[in-house]
Amino acid sequence: MGERDDAGTKRLMATLPIDVADYDPFSQAVMEAPLPFYEVLRAKAPALFLPRYDTWVFSRFQDVFDVLTVGGNAFIATDTTLPTPEILSRHNGGEVQELPLDPLPIGAMMGSPHFEVLRNAHIKPFRPRAVRALAEFVHNLAERRLDELLPRKTFDLTQDYGGHVTASVICHLLDMPLARAGEVLDLVNSLSRTDPEAGGTDVPTIIGHCVGIMSEYVARRRHAGADGSVALIDGLIQLGYYGRPLTDAEIATQLTCVFIGGVETVPKIAAHGLMELNQAPGQLDAVRADLAARVPVAVEEMIRFCAPAQWFARTAHKDVEVAGAKVRKGQRIIALFGSAARDPTEFEDPDRFVWNRKIARVLSFGTGQHYCIGIHLARLELRILVETFLRRAKRFSFDRDRAVRLPSSFQWGWNELPVIIEEHAA
Repeated sequence: MGERDDAGTKRLMATLPIDVADYDPFSQAVMEAPLPFYEVLRAKAPALFLPRYDTWVFSRFQDVFDVLTVGGNAFIATDTTLPTPEILSRHNGGEVQELPLDPLPIGAMMGSPHFEVLRNAHIKPFRPRAVRALAEFVHNLAERRLDELLPRKTFDLTQDYGGHVTASVICHLLDMPLARAGEVLDLVNSLSRTDPEAGGTDVPTIIGHCVGIMSEYVARRRHAGADGSVALIDGLIQLGYYGRPLTDAEIATQLTCVFIGGVETVPKIAAHGLMELNQAPGQLDAVRADLAARVPVAVEEMIRFCAPAQWFARTAHKDVEVAGAKVRKGQRIIALFGSAARDPTEFEDPDRFVWNRKIARVLSFGTGQHYCIGIHLARLELRILVETFLRRAKRFSFDRDRAVRLPSSFQWGWNELPVIIEEHAA
């Protein structure tokens, strides 16, 4: 929801009896409106233990930061970074099964040294210099997309604009035809329709489809010699750390985080952020006064205020005392990124969007070992999407009655945000 909607939801929820015991990340109430629950957790139970899941939940900024920066393989996502209620309901009982290395699981579920080995094998296109080299390509994508969309007068800012651009970037990095961007976008969006309480989407099947698509292009790169010109894939083909070549499916599995995260998150931040600016005409005018200098500043507040990812999980591989909790081996922890972003001890008046807010630290991209591999690319895309839109859309508004924000335990963001173009430049 936007600033006014978030505030309205909080006022409504404040009239209802919210208790710490009501919190369950998979409950319909939390998935529809998590912010009031976060407020209660931060105030009354910043380190909350959920016996049903044998899991600790951390909601304050500093506590989330401390948990994510514990070293020594204390916390590893061996039960996946986004476990389902069924997974969490199966307690480990003080034991942790080490993941097998053949077949190799996704690196995000592994600790050192495997996580770093696999990450370094495909990080090259996400390093700052490589990302800067993509600027013109991304800018041209945004311009061409607006050439098509602006004459329509109304379109979905999340999907038709940002989603199409980010899906095209991912296709480019995977050496896939840009014509497949729509297919990629639809596939990734299908994951956001997951509703664990109601049964929801068959996530394993969708992930399997993602892996199948990417495996096709991994095979092509292997056949072509993997000379490094498609660094995202070639580095993993050339990886010799495990004493054997990784299979096409193993390589594609390593790329699922890039494939999904690189398509879904940025469009939701950009669309939501533009809506926040539009709701505050003084802020919008201030940003428009110097787009080149001020959009990068506003983007940082969009990242804090609008980032849709709500939480990630880890499993304790040893007894750890952190952030006021004694976490035992085998237990899980949930780091509430969405709550940390609204923590008043870190951000003054955190439920208000302030385009030029002074932000010393942000957790929307994570921190520690598992910080987001695409952090530089995401910032570049956001700056280009926002600046290009503001330069060409002179006056615009939003059709809030048709906006869609699906209930979600994880990606709670605007899935559809129809924009109305009232005046635009050619």
